[in-house]
Amino acid sequence: MAYSRASVSAKIGAPADKVWELIGSFANLKAIAPGVLASCDIDKTGTIRKLRVKGVKGVITERLIKYDSQTRSQIYCIIDKPNNVVPFVNYTATIKVKPATARSCTVEWSSRFEPKKGQSVKDCQEFARGVYDTGIGGTKKRLGLTKPKKKAAAKAKAKPKAKAKAKAKPKAKAKPKAKARARKK
Repeated sequence: MAYSRASVSAKIGAPADKVWELIGSFANLKAIAPGVLASCDIDKTGTIRKLRVKGVKGVITERLIKYDSQTRSQIYCIIDKPNNVVPFVNYTATIKVKPATARSCTVEWSSRFEPKKGQSVKDCQEFARGVYDTGIGGTKKRLGLTKPKKKAAAKAKAKPKAKAKAKAKPKAKAKPKAKARARKK
């Protein structure tokens, strides 16, 4: 079976070093994937982690292959075979954090894998991208870069008022038509 690839690239409005502290830590996955992982246990060497996904039976065991704090990159792989939690095998992923400016950076999270028998490449790519989007989104949240929900609620309240005004306008237009009809008679 041929290898397939998936990747996500996202700009983050924070210094690369701050972002790397969160997303680059092999032991920190639970902190940047809130609500997704039940646990993230690291072995004594710091190179093997066992992940338990909330609501899913089974464990994902990953091994850190390469970690470079100078280039802000890490490479890891899933080592348990077969793994029933994910839709692919022979999975290897890379996370890179590249500075864009003094106050922003780009995170690139990519992988290569082989879909399991019965799994489509597209479904595997969507699964992987979902994982990466969750991790990047969790990193932004931990850095305080996501919009508060209160503003969204305020916007939702403002919309019904706009609809009420829109409904009032057609009634105003109807009155002149009624006067015009009265004049014709």
